[in-house]
Amino acid sequence: MRKYKGYYIDGVVFKTEKEIDDFHRNSAVESYRKAVEIFANHPTMEASVYCDEKAENLMKYHGFTCNEVEAIEIDVYKTMAAAG
Repeated sequence: MRKYKGYYIDGVVFKTEKEIDDFHRNSAVESYRKAVEIFANHPTMEASVYCDEKAENLMKYHGFTCNEVEAIEIDVYKTMAAAG
């Protein structure tokens, strides 16, 4: 068992480094989606800055492009509109 990015590769929860990387990436996307929801419900300067920080994280650490981040944002708004 060894540690990678703060998690153990133990064969139970995580079996490979890729699984941990995917977990981090998916967590970052979900975090950004929640930040967009917060901003949509409470459009304050603080919520805007929080959203920007999460978007920056996706681009800087996970290799997303501006267009990919924008597509996630648009999807969140569409999902919210469909939910009513």
